[in-house]
Amino acid sequence: MLSKWLTTVEENGVRVETVIEKTELVEGDILNGSVYITPLTEDEDDKIDYISLKVLCKHANGELTVIGKHSFQVVGTIRSKDAEIMPFEIMPDERWVCGVDERLIFQTTVIFLDGTEVEEVGYISCANMERNIYIL
Repeated sequence: MLSKWLTTVEENGVRVETVIEKTELVEGDILNGSVYITPLTEDEDDKIDYISLKVLCKHANGELTVIGKHSFQVVGTIRSKDAEIMPFEIMPDERWVCGVDERLIFQTTVIFLDGTEVEEVGYISCANMERNIYIL
């Protein structure tokens, strides 16, 4: 089992990495991690408006329902050579336990000031209030 989970979005000269710290959650645990924002160029147009993190339930009929979310507002340009780190926590509840034909999706969406949206997803599996997180 993976000890950490990572998604990476690279666009407009910026790399956004989402790391989930604990891949096996049990009842009472919190889904936590960090978002790392690293500039890849010195261009002033590399601006992020905000970053959205969502936990979605994909039902058997294909419908998606948001069951957890967190977002970050990013102000100004990213000019540091080091990554900016933004920790997050999302509290699971009973909606995170899926039926046989349902899936949980963890989605990172980066929205740039120019209107560009880029997203990356991974899957979360849940059974009887035990949550194992992994990329498929």
